[in-house]
Amino acid sequence: MNLEIETFPCGPIATNAYLVIDPETRQALIVDAPPESADVLQEGARDRGVRISLVVITHTHWDHIVDAARLRRETGAPLAAHPLAVPRLEGPRPPLGDPSFAIEPLSPDRLLEDGDTVELGRWRFHVIHTPGHASEQISLFEPAARVLFGGDTLFAGGYGRIDLPGASVVQTVATMRRLLELPDDVTVYPGHGQPTTIGRERPWMIQVASSSPA
Repeated sequence: MNLEIETFPCGPIATNAYLVIDPETRQALIVDAPPESADVLQEGARDRGVRISLVVITHTHWDHIVDAARLRRETGAPLAAHPLAVPRLEGPRPPLGDPSFAIEPLSPDRLLEDGDTVELGRWRFHVIHTPGHASEQISLFEPAARVLFGGDTLFAGGYGRIDLPGASVVQTVATMRRLLELPDDVTVYPGHGQPTTIGRERPWMIQVASSSPA
């Protein structure tokens, strides 16, 4: 039985939250926790008769973490993120410094380093550290299912913004070089917008990877 993947665009900039389901064990993994996602993700899990076993945060920009603490509290599922995400989760920054927009701080229950594995039933998601858009950004690659959950690493037609604090064009180039090692038929589930594939994005990725940033 194949993985079941449900996408929920949430919040003011339609950030994708993913409910990733193993149909055999009826366990589910959440990827990212944008604003207004807690209710729809839990409702989606109830409708499908699955239990949420882990919440993974790809990176700590506000639109990916607003509902993280609530999801952990209400589902009882541990929350996982890269070690570099810890300061931003414990001291989250509101968008544009707006103090009226509160984000509940929290500490991850599990730290995910490059090369670690996240298990969901028989599926094994490989953790890839993919900095560039954010220093702490990670992606989850499941080789048997041929899927990659990359946050804002890679979109249809481009990569995550590099004009934000903590972003790096040098790291982005290195990340594109690394992702080019994945097969063409890997489906990429991005933090915004529609899925794409490595093969579809490969031409421009090669151009980026071939550049020599200062």
